[in-house]
Amino acid sequence: MAWKKVESYSFGYKPSDRKYWLYYTLEGSTATTQVFLSPTQFAATAALFNASSAISYETTGGYFSSAPRVL
Repeated sequence: MAWKKVESYSFGYKPSDRKYWLYYTLEGSTATTQVFLSPTQFAATAALFNASSAISYETTGGYFSSAPRVL
């Protein structure tokens, strides 16, 4: 597994096309990745990103994860 911190991200929606997307940049990278999402994926991903203080991306499996919560 190779985890990388998500350095920056933004969400977007274009009403005329009904398209949702996520832009994100990983630590150590100058490239920004764009991912198009379904409405359900958009809502779930936005909730995950906005509820967490840190997000990481697992580059082998291709998925996002929130930072562990300390209680």
